[in-house]
Amino acid sequence: MSAHIRVGVQALVLRDGHALLGLRANSFGAGSWGLPGGHLEVGETLTEAASRELAEETGLVARELRVVCVTDPDPAANHHMQIGVEVVDCTGTVRVREPDRCVRWQFWPLGGLPEPLFVASEPVLRSYVTGVFHRP
Repeated sequence: MSAHIRVGVQALVLRDGHALLGLRANSFGAGSWGLPGGHLEVGETLTEAASRELAEETGLVARELRVVCVTDPDPAANHHMQIGVEVVDCTGTVRVREPDRCVRWQFWPLGGLPEPLFVASEPVLRSYVTGVFHRP
């Protein structure tokens, strides 16, 4: 049986040293806190995917984004390679747009992140906090 490597995007929305995280429900990683994100679709750039996922999940509209890190595919995360995309500027108000998949959104201090963190978001947050980036 061969595994397929998948590409996930994780959107880092930061405000005053706090990262936006959602409490996951009814999906892989339920009960953990994760960044807005999802899968790269055919025909999308990394920033387009992050922007789309951000809007679908939170209602925020990204105006400026930049790729900040790439993580190795992790068997524990269903062989997903995660791309961290910082949302440098956005507009709108954070709201739960997929209540069947996310209980709530909350800003958490980078020095006091909640546990457990979603398996796909943890390496992106660690890379961002430590400044050790794996750039494409």
